[in-house]
Amino acid sequence: MELMVPMVVFIADVVLLVVIGYAALYAFRRINRYEGPLNRFIVVTAFSLLLASIGRALDVIDDFVIPHGLLMSTEQAMYFFSILGITYGLMNYIRSVERRIFPVPSGKVLDGKLPPGGFMYLGEKEDEVLEFLGRCELPAMVVTRSPWKYEGICEHVQPLWITQASESGVGPTRLHVILDSAVKFFQGGGKLVVIDCLEVLVLYNEFHSVFRFLSALKDYAIGTSSTVLLLVGSSTLDEKEMMILKREFAPVKSLKELLKTSP
Repeated sequence: MELMVPMVVFIADVVLLVVIGYAALYAFRRINRYEGPLNRFIVVTAFSLLLASIGRALDVIDDFVIPHGLLMSTEQAMYFFSILGITYGLMNYIRSVERRIFPVPSGKVLDGKLPPGGFMYLGEKEDEVLEFLGRCELPAMVVTRSPWKYEGICEHVQPLWITQASESGVGPTRLHVILDSAVKFFQGGGKLVVIDCLEVLVLYNEFHSVFRFLSALKDYAIGTSSTVLLLVGSSTLDEKEMMILKREFAPVKSLKELLKTSP
């Protein structure tokens, strides 16, 4: 059997066959090792790589024979379905991870209302915050370092964990990701975003970057008739930074004020 292509092409075909075949074997060995979306992604990827391996094997055979229409069509079909499978599996897995990390409004119609815009709570009472979230009866997302504080309050309150130590949250330096999550939350029917870790965001980012992030978040809230509430401790910001923030976010000493001003 005579080689019909240059040696370098043949070597490249064999290397790709070995690499893709090994990747397929690697994926097949991990089927059912995990659960949920990750296992589905591995299954789709494993079979997609198997199709790609078959295509590469036919390509190697093709190096020794005169190109045949049926052989070429079969190779292209293997590659076509392989790419479709990997693309579908990857996008589906990313969506499942985003649903797990980023809060999505429940879709229930609730009666509570708050004045749209941006506000900052200057109190130190954690119980008042929890009571407020329970009483306002709105789909709410809490950006926090302590998501466990808000679990079980109400089904309409969902935390977004700010952390560098877990894939189940978002890093404090990724302000654009937090903003994107909040915007999607508003667009999906959410009405309240609470920032409960302002000091952490300022610690990991420059204040002006955080301020631009908060200002953009407020604009999106106004555009969707929603509310942004900052929880600001007495030692979170210096006097100058506090004055800048107060120009954008109206201070409230009691969260009952917001409920009283609700339309």
